[in-house]
Amino acid sequence: MTENRRSCGGCTACCEGWLSDESLSMKPGSPCANCTDQGCGIYETRPTNPCRIFTCAWLQDPEEFPEELRPDKSGAICSVDRDWYQWKVLRAFPVGASIPQHTFDWLLAYAKGKRLPFLFLEHTLENGEYVSVAENALGPPAFAAEVKSRPSMGDTFWGMTPRD
Repeated sequence: MTENRRSCGGCTACCEGWLSDESLSMKPGSPCANCTDQGCGIYETRPTNPCRIFTCAWLQDPEEFPEELRPDKSGAICSVDRDWYQWKVLRAFPVGASIPQHTFDWLLAYAKGKRLPFLFLEHTLENGEYVSVAENALGPPAFAAEVKSRPSMGDTFWGMTPRD
């Protein structure tokens, strides 16, 4: 990864509840109480976890993640710095109910090209309220086999053939 050369600017997607965090009472559709129209209201004194330690892939790696993948523009918050057991993975969290199709297609192609399993969430809405989340994964057969031996509620797995 390259040196971080970007700033969040007007993007507050990670503060808007899409990265659920019980310690800050954040959940989909329920942003952090400190999130304002101008960004974080307590930026200088924000907590270490999760606020200071989380950096999305768009911020971390400008050469790999183009401008249009900024979370508030793309509809997805991506992470490449958290492994799933011993697997390097691409994770995507929707900014809304699900990741927009054009963003999903780009992320899937990226994951295939990098030979990374792709983990992503989808939220279920009822009467405008978020009621559940499904964890989904796409990856090579060895990854799918391992995930099946470590299932979690809501997991769905399909095989994905990495590019040669």
